[in-house]
Amino acid sequence: MKKKLMVGLLTVVACFTLGSTSFAASVPSTSTSSLPDSTQVVPYAQKYITWQTILPKSQFPTLGDIPMTASYNVDPYRGTLTLKSVDGQTGYTWTVTYEGYVTY
Repeated sequence: MKKKLMVGLLTVVACFTLGSTSFAASVPSTSTSSLPDSTQVVPYAQKYITWQTILPKSQFPTLGDIPMTASYNVDPYRGTLTLKSVDGQTGYTWTVTYEGYVTY
């Protein structure tokens, strides 16, 4: 009895599945030929950078002399990093950390 009931239920499910797929709307096709031949699609890439450097206090005697931004140019990434932190490592140097997103 249970076996006949299971076979019947599976038959009904199969019929509903076949019926629902036959009534599904067709997907319109899209053409990529509308783009000119000179168009090139490239992914946009960016990367988060934390960059630490040591600056001499002879050139940057006070905290106000330390640049708030730094240019990052390490192929292939380029961008501007902002000042994150400053540490007075010794009496002669500053340890400066910059961070931010750079793009490809």
